[in-house]
Amino acid sequence: MHLSLIPLVGMVLFTLLLTGCGSTHKPQTTLPERIKQTQAAHTQDHSVLAESTKYLKAAQEAEQIGAVNTLYEKVLAAAKVYFTNDDCAATHAVLAPLFTVDHFAALDKEQQAEASFYRAVCAHPQDSLVKRIELLNAPTQKTDLSQQQWFNKALLFEALLDIPNAIYAYVKSERYVLEQVWALTQSLPATELTKTDEPRVNAFIELALILREHGLTPYALANALTYWQYQYAGHPLVTNIPQEIPVLLANEQNNTAVKVTVLLPLSGRLGARAEQIKQGILASYFAQGKAHLLTFTDTFGMDSEQMQSAIVDADVIIGPLLKENVEMVLPLIKPQQQLFALNRVDRQTTLDPGITNTTQQTDEISRLLAGFDASKTATAMTYFFALAPEDEATQIAEQMFRDQYQQPILIHANDSTATRMAAAFSERWAGLQADNRLLTLTFTDNKSLRKAITEVLGVADSKQRANKIERYLGGELFSVTRNRRDIDAFVVFANAKQTELINPMIESSISSFSSTILPVYATSRSYNHKLNKNSLRDLQNVKFIDIPWLLQRQEDPLYATHSALFPTASTTDKRLFAFGHDAYSLLFSAHKLAQVPGLVYSGLTGDLYIDERKTVARHMPRAMIKNQQIITSGTE
Repeated sequence: MHLSLIPLVGMVLFTLLLTGCGSTHKPQTTLPERIKQTQAAHTQDHSVLAESTKYLKAAQEAEQIGAVNTLYEKVLAAAKVYFTNDDCAATHAVLAPLFTVDHFAALDKEQQAEASFYRAVCAHPQDSLVKRIELLNAPTQKTDLSQQQWFNKALLFEALLDIPNAIYAYVKSERYVLEQVWALTQSLPATELTKTDEPRVNAFIELALILREHGLTPYALANALTYWQYQYAGHPLVTNIPQEIPVLLANEQNNTAVKVTVLLPLSGRLGARAEQIKQGILASYFAQGKAHLLTFTDTFGMDSEQMQSAIVDADVIIGPLLKENVEMVLPLIKPQQQLFALNRVDRQTTLDPGITNTTQQTDEISRLLAGFDASKTATAMTYFFALAPEDEATQIAEQMFRDQYQQPILIHANDSTATRMAAAFSERWAGLQADNRLLTLTFTDNKSLRKAITEVLGVADSKQRANKIERYLGGELFSVTRNRRDIDAFVVFANAKQTELINPMIESSISSFSSTILPVYATSRSYNHKLNKNSLRDLQNVKFIDIPWLLQRQEDPLYATHSALFPTASTTDKRLFAFGHDAYSLLFSAHKLAQVPGLVYSGLTGDLYIDERKTVARHMPRAMIKNQQIITSGTE
């Protein structure tokens, strides 16, 4: 066998000697953000050059006598010299001939694993993150190399937001930081906390599940922890118990009744909506045993003095609901009082000046459900909770990135809520995708939407080409339009009726030559629990997120009770009821959720946790419409 790589090696040596080599440094293996490769030109260290030259000359001698295995060993040794000195450009140059089909097949398994490892860690410009993971899957019997493969796979999985596989790979590498893996485990939603074939990973998963179920009940938590410690005796997580566990085990129960004042606009234009929040609060209050003194105050038309008078004797305040009222109340809160605001503050929202009264009311209702990203500096006992549409858009962006879509089309209605969601999605997508190729379409009516979809998919161009051929031939031509092949997904921010029109438009614009169904992602706005079979047919294959109380309604007796008491309640009414229920349910656990990063309360509106800004954030379950049925992520 003749290996025709020596001329290239000579060229690499000549280039290094004369000009130095621009190198792509290996990523540091402490933070996943460091996976992105940086380029820095530097003068080649003479000792490095001398050592690599020695191996390359030995490779040349091996080729001359036909010692192919020795040849490969020496080339890999030269690549290792550059690799260990953070010179990835030179590493790639030396390895390039080995990655031709014939030569790579001639390497033995260990040589393939070593070459693939260098290429993956050095991030070849032509390799995606997924391709680099494939390279790191090369089998090896060398323990040290195997551990390094697992560790670097963990970094790549984390960069892809594939947290379950990142946790698995970190543990298999045996080179992980315990606190880091535990933090990753705590970041997972309940639906992704599933056991694996690796007991060392299951210790993390089961402890996280225990905290989800018993984290807010000290006695039950202590019992569950005892069994877990026995089951995983000797595990590093048992030896070094997470620091939040003692906080959760502390029994801080106070049986003293407190005065809870709820501030809601119970009259006026938003009265009916606020009434649903009130009913949700009452449902949670009675479910918890009526231990506290609960009063409701109508904030419609209140000024600052009236607001202060309403809360002067309260120990705990839930609300207000409107942003301007939250801003009014914040300076009035005393140090010993707890505020659980039902909105966020500090983000401006503007309404289109040309909208009708009906549209304005719809936007105000959407605003009612909406949050504002950042909270003001608040006391330790102040929390902010809102059903923010931006949160849903961000979750959709992260899910699409995890599903490895790269060229989506964003379609959104021209209303304030959809526009805000589009902005939040675009911002998060740009942060996830180095090559941000997001295409955005805004529509005002069905005609403009259909035209925009056909144009962006290239269907209009395909029709024009067919028409030109017909004119050239002078007769009718049978043709099937084709769409662009680089588009791989859609994301839609619109209401249910609009989405029912958009989805068939997308489907009809996809060429019949294509066997791939392009997924359509949507938020809870695109789903109405009262949809009929025709509507569900039009929403075929749409993937969306929504609050678990609506997706799992058949399993919840509370849902049946609410439907019996409020038979005409809309989907928005039900979401507001769930919002109120979760607000009261979280009230006396908020301080623990704020103290323990990653601690989650599974509520009616999603998996809820409190971030560093004292804002309640949430993660909602996924679902898909298939064959006129709603299939949740746990049953796909």
